[in-house]
Amino acid sequence: MIRKISIFARDSRGIAAIEMAFIMPALLFLYFGLVDLTGLITLNRKISYSSSVVADLVSQNKTTVTSANITDYFNAAELVMSPTPIANLRVDVYDYYSNAGTITMRWSKSSTGGTSCGTPSTANLANLMTDGNDVVLVLACSTYTPYLATFLGQNVLGATSFSLDGQTALRPRTSATLACTGC
Repeated sequence: MIRKISIFARDSRGIAAIEMAFIMPALLFLYFGLVDLTGLITLNRKISYSSSVVADLVSQNKTTVTSANITDYFNAAELVMSPTPIANLRVDVYDYYSNAGTITMRWSKSSTGGTSCGTPSTANLANLMTDGNDVVLVLACSTYTPYLATFLGQNVLGATSFSLDGQTALRPRTSATLACTGC
């Protein structure tokens, strides 16, 4: 009996399987965590670039932009986001006007996708504006749902989805003000 126990204790077959059983969950968690992290970073960059593209396109208009033009600019944001699904993407365009140091919103237009991005931050607009001048502010937002949260639940990451947004403010290029028809 003692001889059989000593033979069993010295046998090394199956050690690799046991080591793999201990290490594989940690490696899978690390792999999918890195996949989620790169997906989150990529989506964040695409959202920032989408807001920049729309702001650039709106600010290139001479004195007036139409609602149809802005809708086309939203389509440009969809192209920037591809191949990422754009069902959750929301783009809001605002035009702010400065008069005697008072900043007021003149017009706005929002895309149809996603949930509301909330109120844009206008704290630093005064640095970009002079009296009688407009600033076009574009806010793009979306949500990202990581695979780990889907697979392992909210307890691992603290949430099942994350809200991402990008904000860009530009002055109109060819005139001091920019009107919108149909907004």
